[in-house]
Amino acid sequence: MPKQKVTMKKIVIFLVLVILAGVVYYFGLHSYFLKTEIMEDLPFSGGTAMEPKIIATGSFGAIDLFHKGSGQAKLINLEGKKILRLENFNVTSGPDLFVYLSDSKQPTRDIKDLGEYVDLGILKATSGNQNYDVPSSAASYRTAVIWCKQFGVRFSFA
Repeated sequence: MPKQKVTMKKIVIFLVLVILAGVVYYFGLHSYFLKTEIMEDLPFSGGTAMEPKIIATGSFGAIDLFHKGSGQAKLINLEGKKILRLENFNVTSGPDLFVYLSDSKQPTRDIKDLGEYVDLGILKATSGNQNYDVPSSAASYRTAVIWCKQFGVRFSFA
């Protein structure tokens, strides 16, 4: 009889671990442990080496204990094309991270506080140098925001 209790206990523990792993995967919590890096050069169009003009710069910072960023965001005009460049960038890993460009100067945790914003796409990596094309409709926006779409959480902004 004692052998049967041990076996039942092992089955229950196994099922709890399987359920826990499923929850971690489903909610993307495993992504908090994944670090990625990219090192993109500043693009040049048409093969000319025209000097880029920096329109605005800002530094990423910590939001709270779990959501932190560092490095610089630079809005650059390069041969008539606007680019958001993240340099020496590092952010806490998380699920479903996107790069937004906003007209808000101090975005809070609420998506409505971003004001007018444009989605520049999924974050390419949690660290390094990366470039994002800025559409002409967002030419006056100056705040770069790293946003988790899945949970509606601001990870950092500059």
